[in-house]
Amino acid sequence: MKLPPFLLAAPAFLLLAACAGAPAPAEREAKANEIAGANGFATATLQTARFDLLSRVRGAASIGLLTVYIEGDGLAWERRDRRSSDPTPVNPIAMKLAAADPASAVAYLARPCQYTGGDAARNCRSDLWTTERYGEESVSAMNEALDKLKENAGASRLALVGYSGGGTIAALLAARRTDVSWIKSVASPLDTDAFTTFHKVTPLSGSLNPANSAARLKDLPQIHYVGQKDDVVPAAINRRFLARMGETSCAELVTIAGMDHARWDEVWRSLASEKPDCH
Repeated sequence: MKLPPFLLAAPAFLLLAACAGAPAPAEREAKANEIAGANGFATATLQTARFDLLSRVRGAASIGLLTVYIEGDGLAWERRDRRSSDPTPVNPIAMKLAAADPASAVAYLARPCQYTGGDAARNCRSDLWTTERYGEESVSAMNEALDKLKENAGASRLALVGYSGGGTIAALLAARRTDVSWIKSVASPLDTDAFTTFHKVTPLSGSLNPANSAARLKDLPQIHYVGQKDDVVPAAINRRFLARMGETSCAELVTIAGMDHARWDEVWRSLASEKPDCH
């Protein structure tokens, strides 16, 4: 069934989450803080030119590499006809993945307006977590935040891991930086045009599509994980991204049997140690 235009790219999985009723932002934040605190992460707010971004960091980059986990899109819609006023995630999967990573220096980076007050936060508006969720404003702010995380940790190189829309952001960031050693995406829509076409929703006007800059990433080591049972981001979407990359020996698409869109923390401890390389 084709969704009405006013949904502006609110896929079925977001609508189902919204219809179920979401906890208040304070409860969502408390849940993430509990995970972070139990796993040794210190929380800090990073000021960028446009936004205040929440970060959590564990360890120092004694070997020069900081692994940064980027959160998904969060709660974009409260119901079918109403945008959320606060995109703070109901289930902070990227925080759970960061907590399971055994690397010596790990950071978590939330997306603009998550955990900082939603549409009441500095320069925040609902377009930033709907039609412009991968837009230039957000990507530029995340890029600034990476600079700050890198400096604060004493790192010389970055590794980027993104869950769902966070992987989309990770690919966009990697395409404009020269200090990224590798990237990994988890259940991420890396070709956003293919994603909106698959879900029969309005294209993400105001957003950037990583597939358009895929060729710039062909020499960067990368692994893209998809779930065999993921009907939100099926593997075909990311095959489109890889096809846009052209001939490469550095990119791998890995399908995890039995996995859907949301349970990646159950298997991440073993996957976190896999390092992308060029064959």
